[in-house]
Parts: sequence; structure tokens; C-alpha cells
Amino acid sequence: MKKLILFGDSNTYGYDPRGFLGGRYPTEVRWTTHIKEALKDNYEVIEEGRNGRMLPELSYGYFTTTIQNLTKEDVFVMMLGTNDILLTNHPDVKATLQRLDSILDYVNQNCMARFILIAPPYISASDSEMELYHDCSLRLNAGYMKLAKEHNINAIDAGKWNIEMGYDGVHFSIDGHKKFAKSLLEFLSRIL
Repeated sequence: MKKLILFGDSNTYGYDPRGFLGGRYPTEVRWTTHIKEALKDNYEVIEEGRNGRMLPELSYGYFTTTIQNLTKEDVFVMMLGTNDILLTNHPDVKATLQRLDSILDYVNQNCMARFILIAPPYISASDSEMELYHDCSLRLNAGYMKLAKEHNINAIDAGKWNIEMGYDGVHFSIDGHKKFAKSLLEFLSRIL
């Protein structure tokens, strides 16, 4: 069966920001489950979300191995970048975009599957400390879309979907998971 890989960070994993130590939303809440259920007759949907994941390095690893082993029938959806700017006191959007440029170049040379890039939903500016990260996420997404166009890669700016976030301004709420799944399915129905 054809594979559809959902490769991302904590929002793909289904991190639940409501608890003191976090955790994971129940299976039926997560956007990945909605995608899996909607496409189960046509694709084996593989959830590859990991908390804290940043844009992948192009040395040997899961990303490069997976990309090289996909067929023309498969689909690889990647939503990363939030942690590249969030997990630092001095986010560097330019450096993150340079890494993405190298990744997209690698994809064009090594990936037979349909590759879809998702620029993640914007980080909410819930307080003054988060404004810097919100502003960086706006610039990041604009850069993602520009690079995707230059590399002729299918891309989505999920920041424009107005996904509801939890109190932390970074992780999807339950309603955010539903809306994200619905919006992504609409996009996929147009291109698959």
C-alpha cells in the first residue's frame, strides 16, 4: 500500500500542553489520527512526530534514509521549524531558512515521492516574551513559501489557517487539531 508519512515535531506527536508536565492528547483528538482515518483506504499513514524535533541534518539518519526509500506512489509531509526558532534565546530565521534550502535541494535530488512542506502555524504572541518568537514565525513562514516556490515544492502556510493554540501559544488545542486536520485534508484532496 502507498505510504503517507507525517514527519514533524510535538504538534505532530500530539503534545498536550494542558498538564503541568505535558503528555499526549488521546489518539482520537490528534490531527494525525483524523488524517489516518480519512485516507485509510488509499494510504498507510505513518505518524512520525517527536517532541523537540528541529529541521533534520542531512547526514545519515531517519530523514535521509526514509526519503531515499520512498516510491513515486508515496507522500512525505514535513512540518518543522517551530523548534528551530523557539528553542533559543536568539532565534536566527536566516540560518533556519539556509538549512531548509539545503533540505529542499536534497529532497529534489533524492526523493521520488511527492514531498509536501508545511510552514507551521504561527507562534502566538500571548505575552511580551513571546512577541519575538511570533515575529520570527511570521518571517519563517514567508521564507518557507519563497524557498518552496524556488525549489518547485508543494507547500502550505498553515499560519494562515488560524489554528487555535493552547495556553502556551505553541501547541494545538483540541479544536486546533480538528481544524488543522480539516484544512490539511482539503489541501490533500486537491493535489493527491
